[in-house]
Amino acid sequence: MKRKLKTVLILITLSLIAIIVFQTYWSINAYKANKKIVGGKIDAAMQQALDSCKRDYFDSIRVVMVKRLSEETTVIKIDSSSQTQAVSGHQPATFSIGTANTPFIIWISFHGSRSNSGFETDRMKFDYYRSKIKHKATIPEIITEMAFYDPRLMNIIINDLMIYDGMTESGIYMSTHHNTLPNSWIPEHTGIYKMPPNYKQADSLKLSNYLKIVLDKIHINADLKIQLASKPTPPKTDKLFYSETNEYKYQYHGFMFLLTHYTLQNRYSFYARAIFRNLQYVVIRSMLTTLTLSALLILFTIFSFYYIIRIINQQKALGELKDDFINNMTHELKTPIATIAVAIEGLQKYNALNDPEKVQRYLQTSRNELNRLNDLVSRVLDVATFESDKIVLVKEKIEVDKLMNELIAAQKSKADKTVYITYNNKDNIGYIVADKLHFSSVILNILDNAVKYAGQPVNVVICLSGRNGMIEFSIADNGIGIPPAHLNRIFEKFYRVPTGNIHDVKGTGLGLSYVKYIVEAHGGTVAVKSEINKGSEFVVSIPA
Repeated sequence: MKRKLKTVLILITLSLIAIIVFQTYWSINAYKANKKIVGGKIDAAMQQALDSCKRDYFDSIRVVMVKRLSEETTVIKIDSSSQTQAVSGHQPATFSIGTANTPFIIWISFHGSRSNSGFETDRMKFDYYRSKIKHKATIPEIITEMAFYDPRLMNIIINDLMIYDGMTESGIYMSTHHNTLPNSWIPEHTGIYKMPPNYKQADSLKLSNYLKIVLDKIHINADLKIQLASKPTPPKTDKLFYSETNEYKYQYHGFMFLLTHYTLQNRYSFYARAIFRNLQYVVIRSMLTTLTLSALLILFTIFSFYYIIRIINQQKALGELKDDFINNMTHELKTPIATIAVAIEGLQKYNALNDPEKVQRYLQTSRNELNRLNDLVSRVLDVATFESDKIVLVKEKIEVDKLMNELIAAQKSKADKTVYITYNNKDNIGYIVADKLHFSSVILNILDNAVKYAGQPVNVVICLSGRNGMIEFSIADNGIGIPPAHLNRIFEKFYRVPTGNIHDVKGTGLGLSYVKYIVEAHGGTVAVKSEINKGSEFVVSIPA
């Protein structure tokens, strides 16, 4: 049995290890997959944040262009084949020129600029861009709207503004030739290209705010920092506590994005990257339900294996107890049978029938052994009965002193030792309500154990008292005592306290389990206190 149990334990341990390893492997791969998904969501969020910055950037350019085109120093003329009309920057575009396909030219000049630029359009296009503006639009607003869809027009306006700002504001002029004014020149950090000294920090803050808004919508809450670098930087290799997005080009400040000059356009461009600390907590939170179910599965498996092992151990212990019970019962049954057989043999072979005294002695011996045999059978039947919950208590009013005196006398009469039993009814209790047959068996079982496990002489003290609506029977002896390690098990069926190789006291291991069952059936409790070599005290309590 031990070998089989060891094999079962090894197989269960291997199975449990395999399950834990598999769940761990699956969790790690699930974490990697979820981290990749979260990383993709963050990159998409970064792209949305950049789009929001770009939208703000174009909106701000619209505001600047409308403002510059609406200045008093800006002259706007509409020239058709039939008429030329100067318009004010604040004048609503309510005029009508020609038919739908009639071309006309809009001239724009900034006071002091060297160029007087114009662009050709027609009535249909003009009305189309006017319809895109949701309010009563002015000429500068319509021209600005057209410029965002016509790169040629945008270049005309930007170049004129650049020339005008270069003539009116002092600055360092970029030139490909030192002593001559180039055909294409722009002021650096002046006019429409002028930016505050902390524009890089402002860009970082704006991008960070937009990114946090998008991340909140997809329930990703993690500390982040926007890194702006003037050159592309390689990603970090330490990914344990560090995560980052892809690197994106960021140039949404000033009028840099609208420039066609590649060198200048890249001069004020940055490479933006969002850096996250401890992003793994976000990933773990995203798969918290799965990890919780996985952990619960492992715990449930461990509990199931533990329960199986416990049941196997209980069955093993029960098998051993039943084997001991059968051995004990065999010895218990053989003793009275052998004694009766000897007595009958004596009567038959040794002319005992002619000796009345010897006949009477043999018959009394046989009678005693038959009573003992009957007592053993009754105990087994009682256990079988309460095992199947078939005992029906017949409670009655019993004179307690009379009952106890009868039980004490019965115990003394069958004892083969010198027995002193003291009975004390402390609170002068007159009656108890109980099943007389079964309650008598409870007291006799305890007294029988007290006599069997005590030396010479046997001293037993029975005290009767009332407490908190209960009647307590305290039965104390001077026996060998019960080791503390076994106190919690003495009420189990078939259990007997191990005594090593000493088998001088026979028993079935059923008496105290019967005692506990009957007392609890009466609504009471049974408890025990014991000290080695000093004795034991059993306290039986039943409702008053």
